[in-house]
Amino acid sequence: MSVTVQIQSVLFNNQKTALVRTLENLQNAMRVDGETNQCVRDAVLIWGDASPAALFSEEEITELNSKFDRLSLRYEFFNENTGTAKGHNRMAKQGTSDYIMIMNPDIIVNPRIFAQLLQPFKDEGVGITEARQTPIEHHKEYDEDTGETSWASTACTMIKREAFDKVSGFDENTFFMYCDDLDFSWMVRLAGYKVIYVPSAVAFHDKRVSANAEWQPTNAERYYSAEAALFMAYKWSNPERVEKLIKQFEDSNGEIEAEVLKEFHKREKEGTLPVPLDPEHKVAEFVGDDYGHSRFKMR
Repeated sequence: MSVTVQIQSVLFNNQKTALVRTLENLQNAMRVDGETNQCVRDAVLIWGDASPAALFSEEEITELNSKFDRLSLRYEFFNENTGTAKGHNRMAKQGTSDYIMIMNPDIIVNPRIFAQLLQPFKDEGVGITEARQTPIEHHKEYDEDTGETSWASTACTMIKREAFDKVSGFDENTFFMYCDDLDFSWMVRLAGYKVIYVPSAVAFHDKRVSANAEWQPTNAERYYSAEAALFMAYKWSNPERVEKLIKQFEDSNGEIEAEVLKEFHKREKEGTLPVPLDPEHKVAEFVGDDYGHSRFKMR
């Protein structure tokens, strides 16, 4: 296998030193691939910047490109906060590579990541492969023999462009920054492809938790995660969960929950909610508040 890969990350007020570290890390992974498996014959990294102000100048990008010979860098300042779904769609349209590798800008990959994530695509039925995050691995279940799983987190994911194009990319009209990868994965599976988890493909993801091992979300994260949960239930034909969430948000008397309900009812009145899919739940898998079964629980 010798393929072309477009790697892309959406930036938002990231530390420039951390971004350059990730660039250096990817350059090293390309070097190792060239000396061993030779899976990738050409790769480009695109940074789509959704920050309020541009993080890099044209001169800085030119200088960075002059330092690296195995990976070319492209940079686009969006001049708007696109969120992740719209940002990735915008970058994906710029290329014609065989594969699209989506990763968070703070990810550090192991040196053999390309061979590991590309190997399952020898099965033409595979549409997405996902790396294992460390130090906090995702808890969703997967088949230990085949790697098949319900969905893939786009913290570090390889996608066959054919599959990406078949489902028209991410649903940017519904999801801003949460559940867009879950929804995309289910769309890909609904189109007949498999999603494969690759535990050997380790990627470091710098997640922070409190002393009690609890997430510490911002208000924006709380809003968009609540909104995404409601939209996922509606789009993937789970009216019982829609009603449960609406009641839960109403009973909370919280400002964020009230804003989510206001947006939901506004779209409902306008007729702009997503068209419900998969009424028989051949793909969609709701298990309590999780999307699929879990191997362990984060407490």
